[in-house]
Amino acid sequence: MRIYFDENFSLSLVAGIQKLQDGRKSDGITVHSVIDEFGKGAPDDEWIPGIASQNGCVITQDPNINRVRAQWELCKQNKIGVFFFKPPKRGWDYWRIVNLVVGSWARIQQIAKESTRPFGCVIESTGKFYNLG
Repeated sequence: MRIYFDENFSLSLVAGIQKLQDGRKSDGITVHSVIDEFGKGAPDDEWIPGIASQNGCVITQDPNINRVRAQWELCKQNKIGVFFFKPPKRGWDYWRIVNLVVGSWARIQQIAKESTRPFGCVIESTGKFYNLG
């Protein structure tokens, strides 16, 4: 299974998660960046179907709620799993998002493996998970 981070995540963070996941090849999960696979600024209607063709999931932290709604609809149509990191009102501090991603990683993997697609999961800045309806 492939888990992608969208371009709103630092490539350094993505590379760090890739390295950590490399130590667990037996999980059958690989980590990728939307930028590396589809290019910076790739439109949602290109990379979302591309991820779907790889049976992948995506992790996004787009703060624009209208764009998030449109992404969610496109993800449902393409039957992929999506994790939305909901930013705090003041935005993310780099180390806060790093800690939240690392701290949530085991649960993200579990949900990605066990959930029927499409699915949507919101991860709040507090670490609370909830499903999109």
